[in-house]
Amino acid sequence: MLLRSVWRAAMAVTAWAPAATYADDANPPGQSTFVSPDNHVAFAFTVPQNDDFKYPDATFFSIRVPSKYSWGAVGLGSDDMKGALYLMIYQSQDGKNVTFSPRMAYDNSEPTYWSEMEYTVIQNNTGVSNDYMYFTAMCTAHCRSWNRRDTNGGWLDVSSPNQKAIYAIGPSEPLMSNDRNAPLKFHQEYGVFSIDMGRTRGAADAPVLNKDSQNEGTELIWRETGKSDYKAKLHATFMIFFIIGMMNFGVVLLRACGWAKWHALNQCIATLGVLSGLALGVLTSFHYNRSRGFKGYHQVLGYIIVAFILAQLGLGVKHHLEHQKTQAPTLFGRIHMWTGRVILLLAVLNAFMRYAVVLAGLLIVACAVALFVIFGRKHFFPKKQRFQPVGAQQPPPWRQTSYDAGDPSDAPPGYEPPSQQLGLQPAGSSSNPNTPWRSADTKDHDDEPHLGSAQRPREFA
Repeated sequence: MLLRSVWRAAMAVTAWAPAATYADDANPPGQSTFVSPDNHVAFAFTVPQNDDFKYPDATFFSIRVPSKYSWGAVGLGSDDMKGALYLMIYQSQDGKNVTFSPRMAYDNSEPTYWSEMEYTVIQNNTGVSNDYMYFTAMCTAHCRSWNRRDTNGGWLDVSSPNQKAIYAIGPSEPLMSNDRNAPLKFHQEYGVFSIDMGRTRGAADAPVLNKDSQNEGTELIWRETGKSDYKAKLHATFMIFFIIGMMNFGVVLLRACGWAKWHALNQCIATLGVLSGLALGVLTSFHYNRSRGFKGYHQVLGYIIVAFILAQLGLGVKHHLEHQKTQAPTLFGRIHMWTGRVILLLAVLNAFMRYAVVLAGLLIVACAVALFVIFGRKHFFPKKQRFQPVGAQQPPPWRQTSYDAGDPSDAPPGYEPPSQQLGLQPAGSSSNPNTPWRSADTKDHDDEPHLGSAQRPREFA
């Protein structure tokens, strides 16, 4: 036992030294070591065999995770998330140390910080070094049994040759927090492995992990990689596409194209898409501790936006029914229009609260384009004069009729003889027989007009 302790002390020094260590000497005796494929999570475990040890339920463990990942964890006592005890680490706020967070989970959701576990940190094997996070500790209480509720976990069988455990890592981004209950993002890899607990029994000292550690006394059962919370991604995609994209496109259909029916159809489809996004958001909220209460700013503002969208749809229908009766603008239509503008503004603000600044910038650009279509079209692109066919052009002044047209719907006046229109008398009916161009002996039949009869000009009278 003394030799084993000396060996582990030497290996602990080697783990933090730059000198190389051969693979055959990677694992000291008396510990079980697990290294996940691609070396994403390494875990070593020992159980004191001496019954006279000060802490009869003590266990020693060590975890190593690349610092490029936001978090890493090993769950003991179960091959499922439910009922496992999670030994989780992530970088501290200053990036120089490691935050250890023991957690519990009773369903397939984010584990919650568990404060009942008692442990002592072994400082010489804890910290951030060579792009890895290390944490080593001795657990003195509540590491072999815990409240399992209605799950299959809840205890650690230190005599089992096939004790199940799980591991997981977060996304490739730093978490940087001193909070033991810091919010976590969805894991990108997880798996199940078994531990030969009989091999772990030995000296009451800490296990060793270094760059050459290999699997010994453990076996990988299965793993899954490339995981992500697809419901959260679909929720974001639906809300951005249908509110910022499709509803803005509906404004263009109405304002720029004048297609009211297509505008209504587009907005109805967009509303159904928003409701689908809301359902995905609700399902996603149950996976995370920070959103289970449905009291976050992003959630509350999202509920307000959805309520406004439903109200806007009702106002649009009411405006359409009133407009069919009156053929005039309505108050419902004006409220409908301004509600849409408020919805777009709130959607951009909600995107700032939840998503990346670059994405929010794209949303602002989309809104600016929509506002330009609404307000700037008349200023920069004034309406052109209506095109008139050639036959519909107004005749020149010398061809216009002399009567007052009045209302365009009035019929033109009936035909009247020229004498009635101009106040003249027919030449043949003159009461003065001695006119210069007519002789006194003119016969009566000459006064009668004849079709095609020649008229003598005044100059020849």
